[in-house]
Amino acid sequence: MKINFVFGQVIDFANLPANSIALDGAVQGPQIDAVSRKFSFDHHAGCTRLVTLASCQQVATALRLGLVVDDETQVFVNDLDADTSLSVWLLANPDRVNEERVKEIVEKVGLTDAHGPIFTAHPLHREIGPAYGSKEPQTVAMLETFLVKITQYANGEWQAPPARPERPSKGYAWSPKLGWQAVETKTGFDDVYNQGFLAGFLFAEAPNGTLMYTVAKRSDLVSLSLGPGAVKRPPTSLDDYRKDTILGQLALLELETNSEQSHAANWGGASSIGGSPRNPDGSQSQLTPEQVLEVCRRFAK
Repeated sequence: MKINFVFGQVIDFANLPANSIALDGAVQGPQIDAVSRKFSFDHHAGCTRLVTLASCQQVATALRLGLVVDDETQVFVNDLDADTSLSVWLLANPDRVNEERVKEIVEKVGLTDAHGPIFTAHPLHREIGPAYGSKEPQTVAMLETFLVKITQYANGEWQAPPARPERPSKGYAWSPKLGWQAVETKTGFDDVYNQGFLAGFLFAEAPNGTLMYTVAKRSDLVSLSLGPGAVKRPPTSLDDYRKDTILGQLALLELETNSEQSHAANWGGASSIGGSPRNPDGSQSQLTPEQVLEVCRRFAK
C-alpha cells in the first residue's frame, strides 16, 4: 500500500485513480466504486454525522466485509488525526481487524472523533494525532510514529505517558438558557459541554499572527445551523458557500477580510464540527473572536 499525503488537499472522487482509498475528508463524503476499487471513507460531507460512522469505523467494517488492500493500493490522506492514523493502520494490518484490543480502540476513537468529548477519549487518542494547537508541520514521518504507537497498543506493549499539560484556551459557548457566554477551558470542549453548553467556539494562536478556531456543537440534535460550510468541497467560487450555516458565513467573512485566502483551504467542516482555514504555510484565520461571535449570534441569540 502507498501513502499519498498532501496536507489540506481535497480531491474529487471522479479524479481518484483506480485501486485507491481516500480517508477522512481527502474526498468529501462517503463514496464507493467497487468496480474500479475506489473508496472514500469520510464522515464530513454528504452525510448525517449523527448516523455516519467515523472513518476508522468505516474502514474496519469494510475490511470485515471484504475490502481488498494490496501493494498497489493508494491511500490518500490530507490531515493527520487519531481517526486518520487508525484508519491507515487498519488498512496496513487488515488481518488484525477482529482482535479485541483493535476493536476497542476503533470504537472509542470513532465515537470521540465523530461526536467530540461527550464521549471520553481513549488514552491513546491524543497520542496518535498532533497535539491541539500544534504548529509542527504534518508529515509522513509523523504518521509513521503514530502507527508505531498503535501497533504497540494492539500488541499490549504501549505504556500511557504522563498526562499532557493543560491546554488553556478561550472562546464563547451557547445554551438556550444562557445565550452566548465567554468561556475559558483547560481541556477543550470537555469543559464547555460539562458546563452545560450545547455549542461554541474556541481559539488559539496560529502561525503568522492568525488564529486557529474550532466551532462545534454536541451533535446534530442541537438545532444550531453550524455546517457544512460549502455546497461542495472544495469550494471554487462564492456561489459554493452555504449562507445558511455558521461555517459558510465565516468563510465568506474570511474572504472579505483576506482577499488572498484560497477557496480550497477556507473555513469548512461537517454539520456538527468545523474550523478555520488550513493554509499551506500553517496560517489560519485572520478573523477576530468578536467577528466570529457576531456571526454565531445571527444563528442563535
